[in-house]
Amino acid sequence: MLRYYQRYKNTILNLSLKKIYSHFFLHNIKSEGYYSYLKDLVFKFLQTKYPNYDQSVFDKNFDNLLSNLGDYNDLTAQTNELFDPNFDDDLEFHYKYYEKNIFFRLISYSINTKLIQNNYSNIYNFAINEIKEPLNILEIGGGIPHGFMYHFWNKGNYFFKNFTYIDAPLLHSDFFKWYCDHFKIPITINLFKPAKTPKLDKIKFNFVFAKDVFEHLDSPEILIDYLISNTNDNKTLLCLDLEPKRPSCQHLSPDLPILKDRLIKNNFEVIKKFNDVHVWRKVK
Repeated sequence: MLRYYQRYKNTILNLSLKKIYSHFFLHNIKSEGYYSYLKDLVFKFLQTKYPNYDQSVFDKNFDNLLSNLGDYNDLTAQTNELFDPNFDDDLEFHYKYYEKNIFFRLISYSINTKLIQNNYSNIYNFAINEIKEPLNILEIGGGIPHGFMYHFWNKGNYFFKNFTYIDAPLLHSDFFKWYCDHFKIPITINLFKPAKTPKLDKIKFNFVFAKDVFEHLDSPEILIDYLISNTNDNKTLLCLDLEPKRPSCQHLSPDLPILKDRLIKNNFEVIKKFNDVHVWRKVK
């Protein structure tokens, strides 16, 4: 036993240090933080479905799942694929089957304030400073719209005029509809079947946010062409994640960089990068 410890002690220490760093420097679970704010709202949302749900039970179960995030080896996906090779053929069923897991993962992002800022809210801040007028927002896919919600939580509703939310009819979109009703946020919601490219028409926008969505669509070029043809000025910002993705049953179109060529050929250029999300603007 000692021999194995000595052999792998550096790996063990590195993992421990990562956990310590995450716990003390990345994770913000204070009662006044965004994570606590979001988790409390999720519980209120669930109470509309399950009025007798005890919050202490919810908190205990949620915190237990969160503490095991990254370590918990869930064999559900593997066993389904092992004993039913056709399990993922019906993608609509696949997404509905995993919708609670997807919802939990999306909520768990909120515990990491740095992640929320780098991948979501900083992009909203950049757009507000660039456009210099209330945003007409078109947000497509990607689950919980953390950039919008974080900004609304932090600064109120001054920053936008219209908000159109496009996503699949899953648990996270049910939650966001409830969230908007709860705070009386005017919003247009269009829901489309998982993996199917949404057909958009006559949506007014000057700011588009689309992260973790193009790779899930059967015909992502239709969506990119819609955005191109409906961007009529050099003030509108398209904030898009078009980086290559790992092929999987959910990633129908992992070769996303080919979509960049369509933007470039139509006189768009990248003016800012936020990790995988690049901000595109039409050249004068």
